[in-house]
Amino acid sequence: MDAEDDPEIIFSEHTQTVTIDGHRFDVEIYKTSIHPGRVLPAENQFGTLTVSDTPPFSGDVLAWRAFEELLREEGIEAFHNKKECREPGL
Repeated sequence: MDAEDDPEIIFSEHTQTVTIDGHRFDVEIYKTSIHPGRVLPAENQFGTLTVSDTPPFSGDVLAWRAFEELLREEGIEAFHNKKECREPGL
């Protein structure tokens, strides 16, 4: 597959950096030009990436709501690995 065959990545207007209780998260919502389902990766301040794509979200707002729901249900720990959860302030 060459560069001409690579699908275009289309980022949502909901892609943003958010700070929650002093912790930074880079939240991206995107789809590709060949698949309409949205993917939701969130990267924490340590560089750990959490990707939610099951099922692929049918819309940008639904993906953003899934991020908010995960925060409500599990807190910021949902976006950190076990080692990071031992850090002071988590």
